[in-house]
Amino acid sequence: MAKQITPPVPIEQWYGDTAAVKELQVLLQTETFQKAVAILKEIAGPSFNTLQDEGHNSLRYAWYAGYRDAFNDLHKLTKLHNPKSNDPHSDEWAHIES
Repeated sequence: MAKQITPPVPIEQWYGDTAAVKELQVLLQTETFQKAVAILKEIAGPSFNTLQDEGHNSLRYAWYAGYRDAFNDLHKLTKLHNPKSNDPHSDEWAHIES
């Protein structure tokens, strides 16, 4: 029987589940996953042979950027999130009034 897929949850709920964050860290650090990501990025990446007209090239580069961002975003989910942390630059733009 296939594992039941859970619906999307708010990002705060994800970061609230420390066990899930740590489990994802372990998963993303496996050699098999890293090799699979590297292979997929290499296959999907634009090359001289895939260059076409400007329209197709623009779409391909935009798609590829999103593809790479998805893997990078997975790594962002492995950082324990502390919403109460003090941002030293929080008042950086406070002098600007609308």
